[in-house]
Amino acid sequence: MAVQLARSGRHVTPGASQRFVVATEELDGGTPLVSVTGEVDVATAPALERTLLDAAEDRTGGVIVDLTCCSFFDSRGLSALLATRARMARSNRALALILSNPNVVKIFQITGFDQLFDIYPSLAMAVEGTR
Repeated sequence: MAVQLARSGRHVTPGASQRFVVATEELDGGTPLVSVTGEVDVATAPALERTLLDAAEDRTGGVIVDLTCCSFFDSRGLSALLATRARMARSNRALALILSNPNVVKIFQITGFDQLFDIYPSLAMAVEGTR
């Protein structure tokens, strides 16, 4: 069965540099999708954290974070994800991640964060897994 992935309302938050962009859009059914492009580090993590918290605050369901275009992810980014996960868990809501870059996947494996989050290799699988 094919999954319909209608998108609407894309909102882009510029990062501290041109090598980073975080954007939020709404999938069919109202699920927010936060897409990250570039490097998440000490300079860009605050924009990611604000975007994640905004997406988590305004909704009642889960949030999907697409990190497939993310080339680097440091501890500040991991902290932002962890804070969002904790906030959402208090209301029994899920935070799903899409990871495919081997370098970023390795960071999640080394830190054990791959055991804390529901991680999917594609948007279609994340949408299906969060239903």
